[in-house]
Amino acid sequence: MRENNYILLLLVISLSIVLFIGFNVTNSEEGFLFDEIIMEKIHSNTTVFGTNVMKIITSLGSKYFFISIGLIGLFYFIYTMERRYAWLLISSIPISFIINLILKLTFTRTRPEIYMIIQQSGYSFPSGHSMVSTSFYTMCTYILLDRFKIENKKYKIGAWTVNFLLIGLIAFSRVYLGVHWPTDVISGILAGGMVFYISKESIN
Repeated sequence: MRENNYILLLLVISLSIVLFIGFNVTNSEEGFLFDEIIMEKIHSNTTVFGTNVMKIITSLGSKYFFISIGLIGLFYFIYTMERRYAWLLISSIPISFIINLILKLTFTRTRPEIYMIIQQSGYSFPSGHSMVSTSFYTMCTYILLDRFKIENKKYKIGAWTVNFLLIGLIAFSRVYLGVHWPTDVISGILAGGMVFYISKESIN
């Protein structure tokens, strides 16, 4: 019961942060809170090599990558008759995309165009790459640990560490490439975490 209360509290805090930032950046073309400071710091130290690396990392959070990997996983779980995992995998991608689109159209925040290293259309808040990466990779990690009944504490810590490092790198790549403000990716991660938990609990 106490654990459920903590999780509920985290969900409420996450939702509050996302909405707080969202309402403060609605129709905005400027940074909010620490956005400008972080963007200036990062973009005063960009390199050609760093940009090329970030382009590779950001591709791991693209819709084309998720659709490809998601379909492979879906067909596999359908073939092995593991329908629960199939539903968990499905829920982590489309639901995140739909909610992200709704939020973007609601808050209509302009991307930080003066920092853009690559071209990206659409609204900025929250970051779709960060949001879908969080829900998808976290769901994949959960499925991996659950399916293979991994109970070893070191393996579990290792799996979750890799998961959050990957999400963090993808989120950072969006800021580095100048297509999102820091508050966009933070909100994307929080929203993606909420989608993961609610989807997991609903299907389980």
